[in-house]
Amino acid sequence: MKRFFLILLAILVPFANGISAEKAPKKEKVKNVILIIGDGMGLAAASSWMIDNHYAPTCFDRAQFVGISKTYSANSRVTDSAASGTAMACGVKTDNSMLGQLPDGTPAPSLAVLAKEKGLSAGIVVTSHVCDATPSAFYAHVPKRGMSTEIIQGMLKERLDVVAGGGRKYFTDPEKVPENMIEKAQREGFTYCSTPEEFYQTKATPILGLFSDGSYPMAIERDTDFLRDAAMHTIDILDDNKKGFFAMIEGSHIDHAEHANNAEQLTFEMEEFDKLLNAVFDYADTHKGTLVVITADHETGGVTLLPGSKDFTKGDTGIDVKFATTGHSGIPVPIYAYGASAWRFGQVMENIEIFSRIKALLLEK
Repeated sequence: MKRFFLILLAILVPFANGISAEKAPKKEKVKNVILIIGDGMGLAAASSWMIDNHYAPTCFDRAQFVGISKTYSANSRVTDSAASGTAMACGVKTDNSMLGQLPDGTPAPSLAVLAKEKGLSAGIVVTSHVCDATPSAFYAHVPKRGMSTEIIQGMLKERLDVVAGGGRKYFTDPEKVPENMIEKAQREGFTYCSTPEEFYQTKATPILGLFSDGSYPMAIERDTDFLRDAAMHTIDILDDNKKGFFAMIEGSHIDHAEHANNAEQLTFEMEEFDKLLNAVFDYADTHKGTLVVITADHETGGVTLLPGSKDFTKGDTGIDVKFATTGHSGIPVPIYAYGASAWRFGQVMENIEIFSRIKALLLEK
């Protein structure tokens, strides 16, 4: 019997090695990384957009590889955006509400800052305000996400090439900041843009774009594709660096629609997100070495898609978008990947692995 197993092993091992080698795609050279975060976007939110499109192909159908991200934080099975943003930006699990640091307060550098240190360009575009949790994880190191003054100071210190979104009041309200931080940014060499139109007309970096007092208006409230247009202008700016770039783009209002349990708002946000993703995929198609990673920081709303009748023997009785909570849930979220070395993201993984895999591909060449 022992001899039989030795013979069988000798026969199977060469085939097993051949299968593994054939299965593993080559590690492609990555020059640019575009990390796109749909804040609060779980699989049900993405699926609701598919249903709204009557099952016609959406942006998500273009993804070449799909994975799953586990989003829990260091101190809770249900994360907030600060801890999950830090996990993806800095590669560490931290406590809810903490930004850019470990639970003990040790600072952790972000992908954007590490990219700048390597001579690459880096930019952030969001539809919320630029002091909000997710973007702040890429340039701040604070114990509480509401520390807007310290967040702004970190932002100015890191001097990313582009930081754009809403949040003017956080820079100018004398009750929030010790001085006008827009004027301070201008004194330190930042190009300040107060409207998207001003932003689209400049490439003079570093750029600070603050296009509204609070968060930028939701998609249902405007007739522009702001997220797509601002993202693509940012990419155009960053692309001037021949060494490459890192960009983080956030569809922030997906989360806000789900917190409000508003299915109509969610549809508008997913439509804008679809336009963004298709534009970025088109860019990757024409710019070799570009990796696009799309995921969420967490799931919001406990979104479910339920039939109009509990009787499954009936035909179509309609589908309703339902919500289980106005808060976050502990449901893992999808990862979609496209472009150079996209296969590295087609697995179940911790959210901190998004950081480590992007870092290895973009910065450890």
